[in-house]
Amino acid sequence: MRNLRILLTFGLLTAAVASLFVLSSVSAETSATEAQITRIKANCLSAKNTLNQIHASDALLRFNRGQIYESMTTKLMSRFNSRVDSNNFDAKPLIAVTNTYGTALTNFRSNYISYEEQMSKALTIDCQKEPIAFYDAVAIARTKRTQIHTDVVILHQKIDDYTATFNAFLVTFKSVSGN
Repeated sequence: MRNLRILLTFGLLTAAVASLFVLSSVSAETSATEAQITRIKANCLSAKNTLNQIHASDALLRFNRGQIYESMTTKLMSRFNSRVDSNNFDAKPLIAVTNTYGTALTNFRSNYISYEEQMSKALTIDCQKEPIAFYDAVAIARTKRTQIHTDVVILHQKIDDYTATFNAFLVTFKSVSGN
């Protein structure tokens, strides 16, 4: 199931890149030629269909990942930190990593909302009538989606940081408890 989801996501991304490749020769800083505008209009339906598929796929992935990331902090990190602290061990390093993870999670949520709004905005633009506005909106959405990827990488780094901090705690715990 996971491989199918990854394959589907990859396929949708590939389709989006292919659709957006047609639009890549037009930018907000240069005036589009009639040929470029004609190409955007000709591929409008295909581009919108692809973007709708990406939009739906991203929503599902965001929900699933969001639940996992939220569970990491509420069900694992915070609970373990509380338990360590209540047993009079030094939980400060664990809490510090949990706090940076929480900040990264907040950034992920905020950036996803911004991306979602931009993608919705792009999908409402009639690319037949406003091809340059459509292209610009998609370009902004693409930039925001790249930021989400960066946020995910940061979240995974924070999870790795917590694991390393946990392992350091475990070494200390074993030496204190004699195990």
